[in-house]
Amino acid sequence: MRLGMASLMIAALGSTVWAGPALDDGDKKAPPIGANSAETPAAPDLNAEPPVDYGVGIRLREVFLPSSLMGLFVARTAGGAQNTGIGVELIRRRGQTELQLGFEFEHITLAEGVYIERGKNVPADESDYILNPAHSGHDLGWFTIDFTFVNHVQLTKELQFRYGGGAGLGIITGELDHYNIACAAGSSNASIDPGCVPKDMPALTGPSGQPGQGVYTEGGQIPQKYDLPPVFPVVNAIIGLQYKPTSALTINLEGGIRTLPFIGISSAYFF
Repeated sequence: MRLGMASLMIAALGSTVWAGPALDDGDKKAPPIGANSAETPAAPDLNAEPPVDYGVGIRLREVFLPSSLMGLFVARTAGGAQNTGIGVELIRRRGQTELQLGFEFEHITLAEGVYIERGKNVPADESDYILNPAHSGHDLGWFTIDFTFVNHVQLTKELQFRYGGGAGLGIITGELDHYNIACAAGSSNASIDPGCVPKDMPALTGPSGQPGQGVYTEGGQIPQKYDLPPVFPVVNAIIGLQYKPTSALTINLEGGIRTLPFIGISSAYFF
């Protein structure tokens, strides 16, 4: 019936075009064909909120502990630290905003050597000789859970600038071991070799007697572990770029602070 009425209207309009305007029409113009048709698309609602998408992601991050940053807490270090972390993300996205729930794990390996606490001076005070995992037999790491809000600014059709921040908790795993070394006379904070360096490293003791399977000792002294807090706060601050080859896939290059400075890459897929 609708098709018949449409055909009738088209025929009537067509005859009007050929016959010219009726006398009682004056200057009125015929409405566009299909202007009142049920097939006319509705105008978009500019106030409608964008849909919510959910996704999962994976991230790789290189975390840095520069010796300059450690210098805020110790008078001397054996060097900085650089470690790789891996994590997963659960993501809720609405428009240009993402809320991430992240889980990440990293080993924390400090450079082996002499560390002197801020405010102390050798040889009057003892120094700490921190061992790497190969010599102590223990790894130090942290597992973190964090929430991060990330916003995006459109640069091109496929490229966005991203920035955000968040917080979470970190859980310490393993331990960090050291010797307490009474430095020899003539040593100083600027000159610790050999006065503060263990003399019989490495001397392996343990049931197996094989490298990496016992405990390295210094003059018979068993390494002592630091009394580290089991849980600590994590603070996030992120900036970077997001590339979207498709609406469902994102690739991110980012850097910032995650309690420690980091750079990394991540990717996510949205359902």
